Amino acid sequence: MMAERRDRYFRWLLAHRGRVLLAAATVLTVSAFGAGRVRIDYTIEQLFPARGESRQTFDEYKQAFPREDLRFSLIWRDTRAPGVHLYRDMQRAAREFEKAGLLDVHWIGSVSVAEAEWIDGEAGLRIHPLVEESRLTDRYVQNVLVRYRDERLYRGYLWNADQTSFAIHGYLDEHSADDRTRREIEEALSDGLAALDLESVETALGGIPVFRSRLPKLLESDQRLLLGGGFLLFALILFLFFRSITHIVFCLASAIPAYLVTIGVIGHAGMSISVLTSFIPIIVLVVSVSDSIHLLARFRTELNRTGESADRPGTRRREAVARTFSHLAVPCFYTSLTTAVGFLSLVGTRIGIVMEFGAFTALAILVAFGFSMTVLPVLLSIAPIRKLDDRGLRIRWIQWIVNAAAHLAVRPSRVAIGAFVGVGLLGLAAATTLRTNTLLMDDLRPRSSLLRDIHWIERNGYGLFQVNLYLRTDSRGPLHDPAALAWMREFQEHVSADPLVIGTLGLPDYIEQLRTAMADEGEIARPLPESREEASQLLFMAELQDAGFAQDVYHREDGEAQVLVTVRDKGSVVILPFLDRIDRYLADNPPPVGSVKPTGTVYLLQSYQARILQSFGPSLLIALVVITGILIYMFRSWRYGLLALLPNLFPLVVLLGVMKLGSFDLKPSTILVFSIAFGIAADDTIHLLSRFRQSIASGMRVRTALVDSVRDAGPAILMTTMVVGAGFSLLMASQFEVLFLVGLMTAVSAISAVTADLFALPSILAVRGRLFTHGSSPAAPARAALDIRKRRLEASTGD
Repeated sequence: MMAERRDRYFRWLLAHRGRVLLAAATVLTVSAFGAGRVRIDYTIEQLFPARGESRQTFDEYKQAFPREDLRFSLIWRDTRAPGVHLYRDMQRAAREFEKAGLLDVHWIGSVSVAEAEWIDGEAGLRIHPLVEESRLTDRYVQNVLVRYRDERLYRGYLWNADQTSFAIHGYLDEHSADDRTRREIEEALSDGLAALDLESVETALGGIPVFRSRLPKLLESDQRLLLGGGFLLFALILFLFFRSITHIVFCLASAIPAYLVTIGVIGHAGMSISVLTSFIPIIVLVVSVSDSIHLLARFRTELNRTGESADRPGTRRREAVARTFSHLAVPCFYTSLTTAVGFLSLVGTRIGIVMEFGAFTALAILVAFGFSMTVLPVLLSIAPIRKLDDRGLRIRWIQWIVNAAAHLAVRPSRVAIGAFVGVGLLGLAAATTLRTNTLLMDDLRPRSSLLRDIHWIERNGYGLFQVNLYLRTDSRGPLHDPAALAWMREFQEHVSADPLVIGTLGLPDYIEQLRTAMADEGEIARPLPESREEASQLLFMAELQDAGFAQDVYHREDGEAQVLVTVRDKGSVVILPFLDRIDRYLADNPPPVGSVKPTGTVYLLQSYQARILQSFGPSLLIALVVITGILIYMFRSWRYGLLALLPNLFPLVVLLGVMKLGSFDLKPSTILVFSIAFGIAADDTIHLLSRFRQSIASGMRVRTALVDSVRDAGPAILMTTMVVGAGFSLLMASQFEVLFLVGLMTAVSAISAVTADLFALPSILAVRGRLFTHGSSPAAPARAALDIRKRRLEASTGD
């Protein structure tokens, strides 16, 4: 009954081709308007939890202290001894910062230092540049650097511990800190510094704005490479199979409109393209082309079987289209549905950027199916019939694999089943030894120039990542109270002992410098003030000459302060215990004045990654349960549904083994692949079991039905596996680690899935054939062979 309805639907569709194309054109026009409104947003905040106490604290903190996200830095390593040449060369570079539009440029010739000034026998405070140009000599520069070598305010900011590298910093205007401005300044600064042609100097640009500027460029470069390469690769593979330019175009007829519709939905919803959603096109292209291969391969077979009517030209083509789509509509629907469910399960992570990626990819896949079932049959019915070259569908290696799989269906091998089980057990064993570890810079691959710069900067004693303590005053007093200052200093000394920490900075560092400057000659006055009045007086004297003194760590009027802890990117196995130690320290040692909350980029990134890791099990379980339910419903049999599950779990355990062999850690970029791979792996199983079920329903014996199913669906399954494997393998050329791993692991899962489907599953079905029939006699294999020979004879005689 359902088959008749499908047949009537497609015949109606072919009878109203003009309306179908008009409706498709209308949908694409509306989508194009929405696509024109889409914004691109690659900000790092997308990787943070969208809500919750930790996000609220972070947002409040950034409102108070935004400068770290606005700072451009140039790290400068000079092989020459410091002197006048260092000052002059850095001065030229600092001017490039100013020309690029950066404010408050800091370097050894501009940063302020507090010193005592004696006038008429009375001590006063003088704020002046660290290195004063009017006193410039080689010896003077060297003496200043030696004097302040270990000053906390400057070490790790203006120079590293051994003063072999120096830094220049400039800040964006916070009112114009958008993607376009960041990119313009980064490009102007890079061009200006390159034009200086400094000898004996090695430099690298760093800072969050540089990262945010260069990241979109890397993404755009990847997109051009992957999409252009993807279309070219698919065109070559499809031409190898179908030897028809027209059919190659038809294979893409659902992928491109589906992506345009998805982008239109994103635009109409007022949302933006993220790092992950920007790569939906390559995924949709792979998935939709896979279905198109099955449809075109079947269409060619039906076209050869269908006779042309002399009085009604074109009936042969329309009849072949109707029969093809009526036959494959259901399995194609379920392959699209299971793949969409695999992506949709990522919604369980409850991380905004991942949820959007899963939801919009699922939408694009289902829209691609819609176009495949409407536009593609219409196009096939319109295209003129030329002599079709089917040699590509009979490629020798494909036929060899299909024949080998068919042989196992006639004479099932327990060795194949044993190998299937053995590999699965090895994968499970490997899973128990995998390590969970995430780096703060997991997005970029080691060969990325941006990541190399970040690591070079870190090796030279500077850091990009910070853990921040956000302090707010209360009724007990201001945050420059001696008790509060002593607490901050104790915390700094506590964390500084950890090898993860590059350096710390807080209000005590500024106060100590002021107190030392005001000490009597020969007196060492590093200890903190003994009274609130003394601390207030020191700050007042400094702010009279420099209104922005200590503004990076303290806003006295607002009652807000921060302590910065710069850390190395050593992975979550090191960072998470460090953060736990900070939490315990703060719980055991609350501040005597005000309140404190840990926050910062490191805290939020680790929170995001930990939540993905925690939600991996539930999201994969959701995908597993839903896809199994879909398979059971599709086949109307729990036996078929559970059997279909076996070859789809196999790729997952193979991935675990590959991760162990490749020394990959469990992290967000690897565990996301499992949900994706599970949905994609189900496609081959659905097509094979659908054909098997139809053969059983027609009265075939089990093993005859298996051979028939393998020979009918096997070539298309191998072709789609080649497309999926090659398509996702393109992602391995990406500069982003997450995309590299998605490409590698999805290609591995596709190959392992087709191996399980063509070699393990037929043997399992043959051995357990009584589940599908009332039993088989001992002569079943012989009868199966006779049936196969009879079918071949009928095919060769045209009977």
